[in-house]
Amino acid sequence: MKPTHRILLAALVTAIALPASAFAAKADKKKTATPTETFASVDKNGDGVITVEEFLATQKDKLGEEAAKTRFATLDKNKDGKLAKDEFGGGDEPAEKKKRKKKNAN
Repeated sequence: MKPTHRILLAALVTAIALPASAFAAKADKKKTATPTETFASVDKNGDGVITVEEFLATQKDKLGEEAAKTRFATLDKNKDGKLAKDEFGGGDEPAEKKKRKKKNAN
């Protein structure tokens, strides 16, 4: 095989391989945390409950302060000012579960 053919072949392989690896890396980033992992990341002091302060510290940038307060109040079913794991995890269904429910309803 001539050297120019080898170079062209190498360039072609590289052109195909790079986008494929970038796509795989991007797919890995889309994995979402489980409710348990998310709870642990929001529960900064590790006491097993999330206070409104802990919730606001992690959510006000995403939702805005007022929306985060409203969301906390919605999740706090027993209105004790803290979110237990069952209150926190029960507030949002994972996207896959929602898709299955919708598909089964049709």
